[in-house]
Amino acid sequence: MVCTLRKPVDRELRQVYEAFLGDRIGDTTWRSLKKFLLESGLELNANNLHEYALLRKRYPKLSLTPLEFRVLLAAVDNVKNLIPKLITGEEFIRLLIAQNIRPDISTIYRWFKQAGSKYNKLAFYSSEVIFAVIYRAVVWKFINERKERK
Repeated sequence: MVCTLRKPVDRELRQVYEAFLGDRIGDTTWRSLKKFLLESGLELNANNLHEYALLRKRYPKLSLTPLEFRVLLAAVDNVKNLIPKLITGEEFIRLLIAQNIRPDISTIYRWFKQAGSKYNKLAFYSSEVIFAVIYRAVVWKFINERKERK
């Protein structure tokens, strides 16, 4: 009886993931994805699938272990809670420095361009734009720290 209740939920979660990704995925990919999330200690739910799909869309070549994915999600959530509704470019730089994220200024300009905006230290940015940029910053820091460990 448990299996019959689980199949519709499983199918529904798969459809949520495919909808966000914008493409269908194979059975093997779906099983691998479920295994990955469960090994990372995360619950198999729409929110975690969304976060994984977002990461895959933005960084398709980034390889992560389940533990690294969990650490990355925690870091993104931590920084997300620090973002006010409106923030200036200068305040954003201070926020990055407080999180020990120190990229080159050209990298910051690129992140803002990828988020659909332009960087200016005096301009005000909404939390949506800043979150898109801070997401890239956290992943950038994660990748650089991993390079330094090796």
